[in-house]
Amino acid sequence: MLVIIVAVLVVGGGGGPSVALTKPAELAPSELIDGRSIGSAEAPAQMDVWADYQCPGCGIFSTDVEPRLINQYVRQGNLRITFRDFAFLGQESLDAAVAARCAGEQGQFWHYMQYVFANQRGENQGRFTRAFLDSVARELGLDVNAFGSCLAGTKAKQAVADETNQGGAVPISSTPTLIVNGQKVASLEFGVITKAIDDAIAAAQGGTPAPGSPAASGPPAASSSPVTTPTPTP
Repeated sequence: MLVIIVAVLVVGGGGGPSVALTKPAELAPSELIDGRSIGSAEAPAQMDVWADYQCPGCGIFSTDVEPRLINQYVRQGNLRITFRDFAFLGQESLDAAVAARCAGEQGQFWHYMQYVFANQRGENQGRFTRAFLDSVARELGLDVNAFGSCLAGTKAKQAVADETNQGGAVPISSTPTLIVNGQKVASLEFGVITKAIDDAIAAAQGGTPAPGSPAASGPPAASSSPVTTPTPTP
């Protein structure tokens, strides 16, 4: 009987081995999440975050910077953040992006995305395996059969490839790239980001640009790897 219990715990609901996960320090408030966006659609500042799941700077933005922006701007209705795929660092980037979109079909894109970034282990190091992707799905209580069917299909793969190609046309050349109301943010320093948001809010409200928040230490320079879009796995 003990052997049977251990086997169930190891295999889990997804039919594959479980992977130990690091839980994000702060999960985004569910009531503010809208698909691959968080915040009001009517917010005066609209931020697109172009990111790759293996990009270290993207991981820092997700775990350290984004929660601060949510608490400072999104909760007040002043900012809406939308995640954009720019999966260019390898097959694991594409696989993670597809998995996050599949989680989104069950209303869990944002939290799935947060788990992936919280569990980075370097670029192309074999971290984002199918076992890992399934483990995150189980952790979030997804229907793992539906999740697996989505992974095996072509819809999510094509959507990731299409958006990555759209990013190339912007052009996006490194990640994370932040665009606020159509304007690229000059750097990833927190004070520069908040200044861009404050200016966008002021402009949308017809006022003069608001002074930026005090500069704070931000994430390291964005990845400068050459853009090579991986081909979706059939």
